Amino acid sequence: MKKILIFLLALVVLVFSLLSEEGMFLPQKITPALYQRMKSMGLELSPQDIWRQGGPSLSQAVVNLMGGTGSFVSPNGLIVTNHHVAFGAIQRQSAKKGIDLIRKGFLAGNLTEEIPAPGYKALVLLKMEDVTRDVLKGVMKIKDPYKRYMKLEKNRKKIIKKKEKPGYRCVIRSFYGGQNYYLFTYLELKDIRIVYVPPSSIGNYGGEIDNWMWPRHTGDFSFLRAYVGPDGKPAEYSPNNVPYHPTVYLKVSARNINPGDFMFILGYPGATQRYMPSFYAEFMEKEYYPQRIKFLEGWIKILEEGSKRSKLAELKNAGILKGLNNAVKNWKGQLDGFKRLKVVEKKKKQEEKILNAIASSPSLQAKYSDVFPRYREFFKEWKALTMKAFYSGWFPYGSRLLSSALEIVYWTRERLKKDIDRKPGYMDRDRENHIIRLKMVDMAYEPWTDRQVLKYFLLYQGKVPEKYRLKAIERALHGDFSEKNIEAFLDELYGKTKLGDLKTRLALFNAPYGKILKCQDPFIKLALELLPEIDAMEKQSKVLSGKSLEFLPRYYALWKEVFGGEFMYPDANGTLRLTYGTVKGYSPRDAVRYLPQTTLRGVMEKETGKEPFIVPEKLKKLWENRDFGPYEDPELKDVPVDFLTTHDTTGGNSGSPVLNGRGELVGLLFDGNLESVVSDYYFWPPITRSISVDARYVLFITDKFQGAKRILEELEIVK
Repeated sequence: MKKILIFLLALVVLVFSLLSEEGMFLPQKITPALYQRMKSMGLELSPQDIWRQGGPSLSQAVVNLMGGTGSFVSPNGLIVTNHHVAFGAIQRQSAKKGIDLIRKGFLAGNLTEEIPAPGYKALVLLKMEDVTRDVLKGVMKIKDPYKRYMKLEKNRKKIIKKKEKPGYRCVIRSFYGGQNYYLFTYLELKDIRIVYVPPSSIGNYGGEIDNWMWPRHTGDFSFLRAYVGPDGKPAEYSPNNVPYHPTVYLKVSARNINPGDFMFILGYPGATQRYMPSFYAEFMEKEYYPQRIKFLEGWIKILEEGSKRSKLAELKNAGILKGLNNAVKNWKGQLDGFKRLKVVEKKKKQEEKILNAIASSPSLQAKYSDVFPRYREFFKEWKALTMKAFYSGWFPYGSRLLSSALEIVYWTRERLKKDIDRKPGYMDRDRENHIIRLKMVDMAYEPWTDRQVLKYFLLYQGKVPEKYRLKAIERALHGDFSEKNIEAFLDELYGKTKLGDLKTRLALFNAPYGKILKCQDPFIKLALELLPEIDAMEKQSKVLSGKSLEFLPRYYALWKEVFGGEFMYPDANGTLRLTYGTVKGYSPRDAVRYLPQTTLRGVMEKETGKEPFIVPEKLKKLWENRDFGPYEDPELKDVPVDFLTTHDTTGGNSGSPVLNGRGELVGLLFDGNLESVVSDYYFWPPITRSISVDARYVLFITDKFQGAKRILEELEIVK
């Protein structure tokens, strides 16, 4: 009997290991069934070890870096994350100093040499509370959808103002289309500094060619550090600040990794839309992605041309260029995935099952018969607004000066209102964030490129359907979208503006709104002209959000009733999630099979002597001499570099710690395979993989290549 039980248990583990494990679960909501599944695969921790409300747990070692994830790995606030997550910090410092730290890399010899990471914060999650009742109080009694949404928004702001204390940041997120609302309380660490960023020839080896691809050979890691005031409380940057001492930090594993090993990930995934209906998916495939790809490719060409004009221009454009290239490749992968997996057809089959269930059940019919008709009507309005926003919404992102003008105009106008009545993001608690953004303009503003991108946007406006054009732009150009007239308009804008000066930006930011209304700066005047149309689009968005409250929560409830909810999880929304899986390769197409691990040998095999495949001479010598130290894998007989797992991840997970069954850091997630990026919409287990850099490669580069002994001495390395 015992042998039979052992055989059955082994069979269960084998079945689990053959597939990607779908699900981005809230660590605070680990169900008994989910825990037993992970335990059967190799988890040695209790649910309380992963999340403990009000007490220490692994979740407190994982930080939200506002667009990426990081982990505390020492008692002195040392954070490990991806090279590409820290890229913005090193790019801004490069532009500020006029030194190419992106290619050279950066290593601080001691604490005093650690330099600020402009714009970076680290949020440490302390508490999660269900505030659904308070958020929805009095909301659904209101018939007008706009007023309904505004009531909900005000309820959220009231809760945050009541709960938030100095040094902390409160955020409310909705789940399942508004079924539930949770308040997340974070410790907000505002002084983040750069400790070690390897050169791009290691941290970004393979560049855009290898991006989203397997096999990978990149050392995508960096070290930052969190600082606090001398009193131990969060504080803005000051040379008097001291390293933060986290309650929990992760041990770093130098143990071997093998195919089939169980691992779990804690991180902050950004957004998925797994439960969306077929008509939404069809729009994304046929219109949304194709249009955006074409538009961004034109933008990228301008940035590339501008970057050739000078080294400083290259450094200033590097951040936005990297982001746009990443988006285009991802979106092309999305398009390919939609077609290859026939996502729209699969969504239609899901809907057919749901509609059949409603038709065959009087109780379901009574509760949900109006859900799909309402969703379709809502979608028509949403699509029209989305198209309008696409054609006109890029302006603030393309020109640093126009975005600054809009920020100043919005802030000074909202400041006229009581704090509780302001737009989210423009309350008193947000003031410092706006100032930081205005200060960072100089680290990315390159005049020639800024002008050419704005010209591209203006020419594009002349080609879009008239109903989607911004009337303010049409008036400013007197209806003439010819290149000659646009050039004359840009001469006026850039020739007379003073927003390129930081002191001017800050003076206007602090000025009364009445002074802004009389301001003669051409970018401020353009921003004021654009304001009514931007306001109108924002209002329409809120109207739609108010309408969605009538059916969207019930749509998710219906989904749960039809498909079962034992392992149902909410879409990613920037909150902490747990996902689990194993080390495993995959087969992307017929006769092709990918192994799950790469090595230093592969780095050397890809070397061409040209970007992005240039191997540093020191790394070549380490390879030639087989000077691997204690980081050689006995099975691979080489230094491991990257590995594949079956985890369910997406954007925002970058930098997430990959943890073994004991909760030790074995790697850093940095990417997914191109074939699986469509999993944001439809999860397909056979090909969905996450890509991580092996902790042993992180240690090898830090030790043997860089000689950063002081970092190694801080880490608690387990073997």
